[in-house]
Amino acid sequence: MIEEFREYRRRRHQAAIAWKEENKGKVVGTLCCCVPEEIIHAAGMLPVRILGEHEETTEAALHFSTNLCPYCKSCFDQALKGSYDYLDGLVIPNVCNMVKAMYGFSKHLLKIPYIYFLEVPQRLSGNGVDFFSKELVRFKESLEGFSGKEISSQALRYSVRVYNENRALLRRLYDLRRRSPPLVSGSEAQELVISSMLMSKELHNWRLAQLLERIQPRNDEARQGIRLFLSASVLDDTDFLRLIEECGGMVVADDMPMGSRYFFGAVDPRGAPLHALADRYLNKIACPRKMLPQARLTFAVRMMKDSNVKGVIIHNMRACDPHLYEYPLLKEKLESEGLPVLFFRGEETETEREQQRSDIKAFVEMLEG
Repeated sequence: MIEEFREYRRRRHQAAIAWKEENKGKVVGTLCCCVPEEIIHAAGMLPVRILGEHEETTEAALHFSTNLCPYCKSCFDQALKGSYDYLDGLVIPNVCNMVKAMYGFSKHLLKIPYIYFLEVPQRLSGNGVDFFSKELVRFKESLEGFSGKEISSQALRYSVRVYNENRALLRRLYDLRRRSPPLVSGSEAQELVISSMLMSKELHNWRLAQLLERIQPRNDEARQGIRLFLSASVLDDTDFLRLIEECGGMVVADDMPMGSRYFFGAVDPRGAPLHALADRYLNKIACPRKMLPQARLTFAVRMMKDSNVKGVIIHNMRACDPHLYEYPLLKEKLESEGLPVLFFRGEETETEREQQRSDIKAFVEMLEG
């Protein structure tokens, strides 16, 4: 069953096109886990996360310099090559300079009918939640104008319920991952999280619930390895987690956008839907752009202790300055807790992969010793 989720990512474009034809609906691409997908879902549309590919960015290289975020360039390269021509809309949040730049380039170079810039506050506060609530009202009204139909409070509450169910299922999955020995490997867990960003939440809930029912007991238990924590910026490369496993490590917990940051923290179903969404999306696990390192460090250390990890791997995508700014603080905190740290900064080329293999093997051998 896990292979079905992995395969869905490989054929995500065909699956989205099939969804459009079957449901007579629109598909809206998103960048970053700061976008409240529930509003898109409540509009009867399918939100899908934009992903890059590990291939040369030939088209994006014509517009972006080489020293910029490889992830954003790869996503935009795929769009320029036509992989996302089926999109009806694209929502770009104000999260970093590179993502913001993609808004202007997308408006001028992509033939997507609807492109929306979502303003996301930089600081967490009561005023920030109020501001974001008003921005979500504007976003909702914009989607209503695009779709030609109203997004009711009832539809929003239903979407909140569906998404909260998905978050609860993914938390159950992560609990299995933290067992000794783990029932789910780190690479498998990330495949399941990423697939939840791509398929309809109702379908993902149904399939994931089936998987969780059947996985205990598991005949092919994920093999044991040195228990590790992975902290990363944008890392959609599941092959990196498989590399760690090949080298004798096992990622049993993580802090990354393509992992726990996507689904930790539920939306309060009792409040006004848009305000509850604003509160959840601002106050969930904060990424470094929100400049609250102490809260993040406390959360990360608590998760590591709960998962009984022996070491930490930090992966920072090249040119991701917010995460790079936080790295010295995180390293100092972890080493004060007695946790060794291995740091990578790159863009996942084949040459880098072999160097990573050598470094991870040495790190695991040190922890075993």
